[in-house]
Amino acid sequence: MKYAVNCSIMFTQLPLLKRSAAARAAGFEGVEFWWPFETSVPDDDEVAAFVNAVRQAGVQLVGLNFFGGNGAGDRGLVSLPEQRDQFRANVPVVARIGRDLNCPAFNAAYGNWRTDLLPQQQDKGSRRTVPPNSPTVCAA
Repeated sequence: MKYAVNCSIMFTQLPLLKRSAAARAAGFEGVEFWWPFETSVPDDDEVAAFVNAVRQAGVQLVGLNFFGGNGAGDRGLVSLPEQRDQFRANVPVVARIGRDLNCPAFNAAYGNWRTDLLPQQQDKGSRRTVPPNSPTVCAA
């Protein structure tokens, strides 16, 4: 594979499910997406439609973000104690998409620093050991 494109910031004039095909038509072999759904746990039909759109386009999903939050300015859930349950609920969905599309890398965005919490309170959610031979997970 030579080039991949982030379809969350490219081809935005198109509906989400048409962007992978547009990327392929433009000569890209790989695509990546920020979290492509409105919620951390979309329904099965939404996930299936996304997976099918990527497959039918004939591109490789090379990277996918975990759910990053609900509002403008949210930058991830890992550092937010009150959002950890939502992050944990998102993990199996990300894993399913990863398995279905053979995606090798995922990005768990850390989130914004908060002045009302100690750094160790925020960091607690990012301290996990990744098992050997697991897909790559980046915490940004």
